[in-house]
Formats: sequence, structure tokens, C-alpha cells
Amino acid sequence: MHIFKFGGASVKNADAVQNLKTILKKNHSGRLVVVISAMDKTTNKLELLVQLAQKGQPYATELKELKHFHDSISTALIGKPSERYTTFLNELSDNLAALKGVDWVHAYDRIVPYGELFSTAIIADYLQQELPVKWADAREMITTDEFHTEANIRWEKTQKKVQTLLSPLLDQFIVVTQGFIGATIAGITTTLGREGSDFTGAILANCLEAESFTVWKDVPGILNADPKRMSNTVQFSQLSYREATEMTYYGASVIHPKTLRPLAQKQIPLIVRSFVHHDAPGTRIGPMHSEQPVSTFIFKENQLLISAEVKDHSFMDEKRLSRILDVLYKLNVKINLMQNSALTVSFCMDNKEHKLEPIIQALSDEFTVSYNRPLKLTTVKNYTDEALRGLPAMDEVLLLQKTRHTYQVLYR
Repeated sequence: MHIFKFGGASVKNADAVQNLKTILKKNHSGRLVVVISAMDKTTNKLELLVQLAQKGQPYATELKELKHFHDSISTALIGKPSERYTTFLNELSDNLAALKGVDWVHAYDRIVPYGELFSTAIIADYLQQELPVKWADAREMITTDEFHTEANIRWEKTQKKVQTLLSPLLDQFIVVTQGFIGATIAGITTTLGREGSDFTGAILANCLEAESFTVWKDVPGILNADPKRMSNTVQFSQLSYREATEMTYYGASVIHPKTLRPLAQKQIPLIVRSFVHHDAPGTRIGPMHSEQPVSTFIFKENQLLISAEVKDHSFMDEKRLSRILDVLYKLNVKINLMQNSALTVSFCMDNKEHKLEPIIQALSDEFTVSYNRPLKLTTVKNYTDEALRGLPAMDEVLLLQKTRHTYQVLYR
């Protein structure tokens, strides 16, 4: 029993989908689930449609472009637009028309999941020409709470549904399903956070007790830095769960942060392999000791720094700090960097517009709240003096932290 996941870059056009089929033919043996993301930059395009439709602004041109993109791929692969895809396209049009005035998180989860529904509908129809493939709706299996855009998994119900609905299919079919999406108990579609398809694969691997979970990427494995930003990168042949978890916590984009815990719970290895060079071994993450520490560089763009200063000039004590953390917990905010002084707490988070105002409203009665954006955050794990000399130029440093093994700097 194995799980494969293919991201947007690996299904960006008809040639890429044909390459996916080649990978399945070469690597398919036994029971297999294939988790697929939206094609190329479709999620970004759908987010734009949400913004326009929510405000009552024209979006016909953007919708036409999205339709043409998927129509052309489907036609190249199967000679016509997929029937299941066409049904979803009509649903999308209806949902967009009813979106004006709907709040952002509900509007987002109503529209953006169509990227995964489109891609899996087209790819499943194409693969069925040569392989025993069955399309499955992840929303019928992945059960979540009602926290839209970053839903949490209801594990017991998900486990039961996966075993009941998915497991029986695997004796006869390769199952193709969506990453990133789930549904509440009431059947309302939710999403698991950007790049959440990795997490979907890990959920299914856990529930099915898979032998392995393989993520097919446009890189040969996990590198110590983004090769688009730095030269002379080093590839890891293996990493421990702990080392990989720290990398994802600090923002390494190669793996979704929530992916590793469900795998580590059942000692399921995660393998990152190249969809370009199929035969390369990639990087294996599992219950092993990591290699000799290598300086690892993690870059995060579009960061938001919020500072909360006590109004009465008393100290920033544990009670006030607890109040701030409770607000962030209730708003489901992930802190990327945090620092406090006698009067102020400053924390860095991803720059999400729909979360900024609720934070300010929740804190402004007791604190003076200020913020800076957009900023950049660089983290260097296992840093050395030589590694730090290779960092990019910084116009203005707003926060700097160094621990025994980790260096973080927030800057313009």
C-alpha cells in the first residue's frame, strides 16, 4: 500500500500529465492512492476570482481564461473536455454568481477547491484509457471541523470513512483523489491550508497504514536551500522526522508543516523524489539519524510584523503575554518569530489580510498595536559564520534572534 502525491507543477500541462502516467506505470505495484493538486497556478487564479466576485466586480474574463486553460489540457489528453470537469465548471459558475457579500473564509472554501476537482477529473479520465483508475471525492473521506481555510482533521471520523469508502477500492483500482480539501460533518467543503495536498497524503497514509508516502517534486529531493535563490545547494539523502519537522516549522516549502506528524505516528517513511528524473532516489525522511548537520537556508516572503505595547506602561508580564497568545490561538495564527521587551511583544506571521484586523480589534483595548509589512524572514538552521556571510543584502533589520543552532532575521 503506497501513497503518491503530485503537486501543481507536475500537472501543469498535457505533457506533464503524460509524464505522471509514465511514473505510475514504472512505479505502480500493489495498492496505490494518487493525491493530486490543482494544475499549475490555478489556486492563485481562483483566489483572484474570489476577490472579484466577493466584491461584486466583473470576473468574466478571468473565468474564461481558467476555462480555456483546463479545456485545452483536457482536449489534448482525451479529445474533449472531461464530463466530470464540465459539471464542476458549471458548479463553479453558479457559486461565483452567489458570492457577493460572503465573508472571505467561507467564500474561499466555496470556490478554491474547484482547482483540485478540475485537475483530478481530467487526469482520472485520461488515465482510465490505460490504467485501472477510480476517481474519488476527498470530501467524502477527509472530515474536518468548521475552521474554514485552515480546517483541522476529525481523525476518528476520517479514519472510519477512509477504511469504509477508500480501502475496498484498492484491490481493483488505482484511486485518484484530491489534496487540500475536506468537508465538515454537515458536508460543507473546507480546505486544509495552502499547499495542503501533502497533508492529505499523510492523512491517507496514516489511515491506511501505508508502506510509504512519496511526494513527486520538481527538485531531486530536499535541498539545504532554494536553488532559485542560492547556488551550490546540497541534497539530503535522508533526514530524521525531527530534523524535517524543524525545517517545515521554519517555513521550508518543500513539505507542508502538518505532513510529518501523521507519518511519524506510524513510522511511515516520506520520500521526496523528482518527477523529472524518475530513477533518482530522492530524499527519505523517517525514524533514522540525520546526516552530519548542514547549514539550511529557509526564506519566507510577504511577512507581517505586529507589535503590541502595554498602554499603562506596566511590564509585559506573563498574564499579558498569555492574553496575546490566547488571541492568536483562537484566530489560528501561526507565529514565525516572536520577541518581547519590558513593554512590548512583537510577533511575525504570514501576511494574511483577513487576520490582521481581528488581531488589532482583539488587542487594542489593552495594547497599542502597530504593524509593518511586507517583510522578509530568513532562517538559517545549523548556522556558521561562513553560512551567514552568504545571506542576501538587507535594507533594514527589524528583528534578529540567535540560538545555539538557529539564526533568524526579519528585514525589508
